[in-house]
Amino acid sequence: MMKKLLTLILLISQLSFSQVEKDNYKLYTLILNQHLELGNKTKKEKIVLIEKLENFDNNIEFLDHKSDTITQLDLDMLYSMTHKDSVFIKRVSKEGDLRNVIIELTSYRSDHPKIKSELLKKKSIEIQTITNKIFNSFFRSNRRIEKSWKRIKKKYGTQKVIGFSKVNYNGQFATIYYSINCGSLCGSGNIVVFEIINKKWQILTEINLWMS
Repeated sequence: MMKKLLTLILLISQLSFSQVEKDNYKLYTLILNQHLELGNKTKKEKIVLIEKLENFDNNIEFLDHKSDTITQLDLDMLYSMTHKDSVFIKRVSKEGDLRNVIIELTSYRSDHPKIKSELLKKKSIEIQTITNKIFNSFFRSNRRIEKSWKRIKKKYGTQKVIGFSKVNYNGQFATIYYSINCGSLCGSGNIVVFEIINKKWQILTEINLWMS
């Protein structure tokens, strides 16, 4: 009896994990295909994927983690960081549940998974992977940044380097941090906020953290 119970628990946990993983890659793919508009052209596009984000710890400090209120200064800051997304800002100001979810989901303080590039591939995107350590090795202090990017372009055929964080879930919402680097003065780090609408994950907004 105990053996059957353990087997059932293991089976349920495996099914649950596979569904979560399936949702993870749906959201990663939405960022690539819909948000960044990669792989939507006739010509195949190349990207380099950082296998696993490391040494990344982010928290949006201007949102109060201890209060259910939000100041006008907070709203103004968030308005700027979301590329003037007034619809989202109105929801944050009025919906306490959404505000608390955003505060919770935009905190990243844990290990990020190794991304399985084969689960992201589609015919019009060629994905090459690189470790965080190897990517950083291109930018040693004695090298000029421009030369480093030329070396990346020569080796991989592209300067588009993308990294994904783990997916944070809370009810009908989820968030992912992603970075995209494409040259010495080309790149950004952003948090994408998702919401389930009509039983499908959709991008709600993007919060920009840095840009070069």
